[in-house]
Order: sequence, then structure tokens, then C-alpha cells
Amino acid sequence: MEPHAAASSAAGAACPALSGSLDGSPYTQDASLVDRDVPPAPTPSATRTTVVFLTINDVYELFPGANGVGGLAEMATMLAATRAKLPQDAHVIVTLNGDFLWRSELDRKDKGAHMVELLNYLQIGYVVLGNHEFDFGAETMRELLVDARFTCFGSNVRCADDGALFPGLVDTCVVPLRNGLKLGLFGLLTPVTGKDPFAGPSVTFEDELPHARRCVEQLQTQGADAVVALTHFKVAEDERLAMQAPGIHLLLGGHDHEPMTRVVGHETLLHKSGMDALWLGVVKMTLTTTSSSEGGRIHATAPVQVDFQWRMLLNRGYRADVGCLAVLNKYARHVEQEEKAQGKLEPLATALTALDGRRVTCRTKESNLGNLVADALREGLNADVGLVNAGYIKGDQLNAPGLVITRKWLEKYLPLMKPTVVVELRLGELKSALTYWLRRYPAMSSSHPHFSGLRVVHDVSQPDAPVISELRLMQEGQDNDEQQVEGKDMERLVTVAMPLLSSMDGWRFFESARRLQDGPIVRSLVEEFARRRGELAYPPVEGRLRVIE
Repeated sequence: MEPHAAASSAAGAACPALSGSLDGSPYTQDASLVDRDVPPAPTPSATRTTVVFLTINDVYELFPGANGVGGLAEMATMLAATRAKLPQDAHVIVTLNGDFLWRSELDRKDKGAHMVELLNYLQIGYVVLGNHEFDFGAETMRELLVDARFTCFGSNVRCADDGALFPGLVDTCVVPLRNGLKLGLFGLLTPVTGKDPFAGPSVTFEDELPHARRCVEQLQTQGADAVVALTHFKVAEDERLAMQAPGIHLLLGGHDHEPMTRVVGHETLLHKSGMDALWLGVVKMTLTTTSSSEGGRIHATAPVQVDFQWRMLLNRGYRADVGCLAVLNKYARHVEQEEKAQGKLEPLATALTALDGRRVTCRTKESNLGNLVADALREGLNADVGLVNAGYIKGDQLNAPGLVITRKWLEKYLPLMKPTVVVELRLGELKSALTYWLRRYPAMSSSHPHFSGLRVVHDVSQPDAPVISELRLMQEGQDNDEQQVEGKDMERLVTVAMPLLSSMDGWRFFESARRLQDGPIVRSLVEEFARRRGELAYPPVEGRLRVIE
């Protein structure tokens, strides 16, 4: 039996966030999450209308991973199978909640048109723009959306010259339902998108809250009995939106890449389906109207009651849809030919041990892939310390021993085109930065540091006052020659090689540092590091970061 949970917009109890694995094991989610876990049984005067949302978000990978999970052709089959099991009277809406054209500015520009073709094939009904839709500029995105057969939301995406809604986007939409009811839809994305230069000067990204309130009011004025927002925010911003823009019953989100479902406040269900079509979210919304008959006329006796049930289905074990696979393979063959011509498939080195690039590892603890990148920075730029944050490492996979490292593989795991820099600062300042980046432990954090040339002991035995209780500096690049750094040594100057990311959380610790050298992008340094060695043997952990709990 498929795992499920239920919630009522009137109950106000919180659903816990999903957790689990991608190994196919079912979730054991308690169905009794609220006081009433199923919609009330209909009475002679009660009418129930059902809407089912099939939802995914943040789709970058087109094919299944090594573990057999994911794949858009498999998702096409899964969508069809899931639709076939739904009641005939259910109104089905398929959504993709941002990041559907590209992964980053490094991605192939021609992938955008390919993704529009795929989403049309999947019969996606509604999308909201994500930040990566602008990786090749707002005008490129606008041209691509001309061929889209889906509705594209982005209420806070505005023309820079006159503040009008950006062309090709839809502000709000009212969907007629059975029994005379109406569903209101709109969508918003993170204004942080505007901090990157990729979108260009023709577009601005306005604060989401005023637009959310405006859209809700507009939809309610048009008679919407329930309101759904497609969003592309971090979960904290989604929760703020739900609390400060009353009237939203369902938030279908993205951007976090982690599957989760929870109730926010007293009326809003928040759902996200992870990333890469690994999961299909199935959210059932039931609208119950209660009425009475008097003198031959029907009168509503209570406001429409909105209730939810949800399931998270793993995309594993489904056969690839033949038509979708043909579209995918056509593009894949073209890409492979170009990659061969560019030398991106030529071996650089072989990993003799497993390399752990999973988000759950890189963003919470020491990772040997993080160690490798930090070593490449330190050695390539001849610094005392190499430093990289977890958010810089993508890919989200555990790579088995025997992995052949190529330029293509490096582009997947280190896609950001940011240059490197060598700065000189006091050890005390570096310790402050490390303390700041470790502050969210044990929660996942893109700021989590990986380093070379240091050994750090992070003491969290006093949760209210975590400290770095020990810091050892490696001497002359030899890991077996360590020096304990005491209090007075905190004034010692050290050189640090790191990505140049002025927008990075915690960059303020390095703003006053002396800038000694500019370097190539991180990926280039790792490429040369791997090429020089030929074979890479990194144990899972080396004790560079030790946590006392």
C-alpha cells in the first residue's frame, strides 16, 4: 500500500517533513497527523469536489541515476499510470515548480528548447519560473516559452522599464471545477534571482509578499473557493509567505531539492517533491460544500472546507515511455558527439575509492570529494589552506570505486564558473569564518566548509555555545606535520585559496583580507590536480573535521 498522509486546512496541526532514502524502501508515514485525518463523511447536504495535483520540481537530470531512480521517460510512464488510478471525477493538474530549462549558466543553451519539447510531451499543465530559467537571459527564456503548451506563472517578474508583467507569463488563473466551484492559481519565484547578472537589464524580480497578497485578493474577488500558489523559494520563505499572505490553501514549491510536506499555520499545506523527477508528489485536495434546500432554492450553510491527503511516489521500476525516450535520445546523441569532439570524455584520472558527493554528506560532515577539491585549491595556488563550501559541490551522488574522472564529470560536480582567489588573513579571522559556517550543524547547510591544510575540532556538546575547540595547521603541505594553534597564534597570517564568491554567506570575514593572487575557476584546478596524479585514493574521512557531541 502506498504511503500517505492527510491534513485539513482547518485542523492546524503540523505534518512532519518527509525523510527517507532513494533505495526504494517505503516511507512509514503516520496517517493520523491531524485531529481529523480524512475529509468528513458526506451528508445528504454535503458535496465533495476533488482536485489531484501531480507535482515535480527542479528537473536537471534527464536520465535515471546509477541506482535506477529518476528519468523523464520513466516519469512519463509514471504520470500515465498514476492518472489511470485516479477517480474519473477528479480534476487532475500537473505542475513543475521551477528550474526546468537549465541547471546553471554552464549548461548547454540548446537544452532549453529540448526541455520545452519534453514538458509539452509530459503534458505539464502549469509551471512557475525558477531562478535557473534566467541562466541565458530573460529574452532567451521569453523566446523559448513561445512554444510552450503549459501555463507559466511569475507574478513578481516584471519589466524593468514599466513594471508590467514580463511578456509570456501569466499573473493569475481561475480554473472551473465540478459543482460550480473555482480554483485560483498563481506563482512566484525568489527575488534573489536578480542578484545574479544572467537575467539581463530588461527584467526585475520584485518582493513576493505584496504580489502574493494582491493575487490572493484578486482570485478571491473572482470567486475562487481555494487558492494554490506555485513557488520557487527556500522553505523559510515559503513558510513566511503562508503566514503573511493569508488565504493560500496549498503551496507547491521547489528550490530546496529535498522532498517535504508540512502544514504551515492553520490553513496552508506546503509540499515539495525533491528534484530531478526522483519523486512524484500526489496531493489530493477535497473541497466540501454544505448546503440546505429551502423553498426549492439551495443555500450554502458553511464556507467551503478544504482538506488534503498526500503521497510521495518513488520514480523507480517504471519502463521508459517510448516516445519520450526518442526525444531524449535525439538530444543525447547530439550532445555526445560534441563532447567527444571537445575532449570532454577523455580520462583525466581514476578514483580508486568511492567519492561521496551526496548533498546529505557534503552539507553536514566531512566529505572526501570536498577534501579533494580543497586539496586541489591549496596545491594549485600554493596556499597554506584550501577552502570550499558545500554549496559549490553539485552532483548529489555517491560515486563507486573505479570512477573515471573526465571533464564532463567535473562539469557536473563543479558547474559554477567562479574564479578563485588567494587571500591573506589572521588565523583568528579564519577560525571565526569556520565557526560561522558550522553554526547550523547538524542541519544541512550549503555553507558547510571543506578544507585542506587544517584539522578542526568542533565542540557542540553545549548546543547553545558551539565552539571550535582545537585547530591544527599543517606545515609545508605535509599532513603528518601538524602544529596546534594556541591563543597567541591566532594573530598568525595564513594564505587561503578559495572560490571568489562575494555573495557567499560569510564572505564578510574575508572582505578586509589582503588579496594576493587571482586564479582560474575551481574546476580547472581540480582538472589539473587529477591529471597530475592519475589515480586518486581518498578514504571516506580523514579526520579533518571532528565533531564532539
